[in-house]
Amino acid sequence: MEDIHRKEKREIEAENTEKNGKMQNDNKKALQKQEKKAAKPPKKKSFLSLVNWKWVITAFLSSLVISIILSLLSSEVLSVVHIIAAVLILLAFVFLGIIFDIIGLAVATANEKPFNSMAAQRIKAGKTGLALIRKADQVSSFCNDVIGDICGVVSGSAAATVAIRLAQTMGIESLWVNLLLCGLVSAITVGGKAIGKAIGLNYSIEVVTLVAKFIAVFSHNSKKNKNKAKNKKNGKTHKEDDSSNSN
Repeated sequence: MEDIHRKEKREIEAENTEKNGKMQNDNKKALQKQEKKAAKPPKKKSFLSLVNWKWVITAFLSSLVISIILSLLSSEVLSVVHIIAAVLILLAFVFLGIIFDIIGLAVATANEKPFNSMAAQRIKAGKTGLALIRKADQVSSFCNDVIGDICGVVSGSAAATVAIRLAQTMGIESLWVNLLLCGLVSAITVGGKAIGKAIGLNYSIEVVTLVAKFIAVFSHNSKKNKNKAKNKKNGKTHKEDDSSNSN
C-alpha cells in the first residue's frame, strides 16, 4: 500500500512539474513576444497624413483674399492721400506684421496652467486663451505665415509707391529714394521682429492674455447684438399674433 501511495505521489508531482514547466515556457514566450514588439520601432506616419489639408486650403484661400484686398487698398489709397498719411499707412503695415509675429510666437510657447485656473474661475479670457493655445499650430500659422508674410509683401509694394511719390515731390531720382526707403522698411521689419521674438518668448502668457481679453470683448458684444436681434424678432412675432387674435 505504501508503495502505491508513493507511486501516486510521484505521478502527481511529475504532473505538477510538467504543468509548471509548461506555464514557465508560456510565460517566457509571452515575454519574448512583448520584448520583440517593444524592440520594433513604431511605424512612421506618411508625410501626407501628418499635414492638416483642411487648414492648408483655408490658409491658402484666406491669404489670397487678404493679400488682394490689402494690395488694392494700399495701391489705391497711397496714390491719393497726403504723403505723410502714406508714410503712416506704410508704417502701419510694418508694425501690424511685427505685432502678429509676436502673437503667433506667444501662442506657440505659452503654458496652459494659468489659463486653466482662469477658466476654472469662469473668466472668459481663460477659456479663449486655452482655445488659442490648443490650436497653436493654426493660430501661429495664421499670425506668422498669413498675416505676417502678407504684411511684408504689401509693405514692400507700398514702400515702392511711397518712394515714387516722395521722389516726385522732392524732385529727386526715384531709384535712390526707392532703394533707401525699401532698405529702411526691411531693416525696421527685421529689427522689430527680433525685438518681438524676445517679447513673445519671455512674455507669452501676458501676450496671450491680452489677445484673449480682446477677443472676449468682441465675442461678448457680438452675443449681445445677436440677443437684441432675437428679442426684436420675438417682439415682432408677439405683436403680429396679438393683432391677428384681436381681428
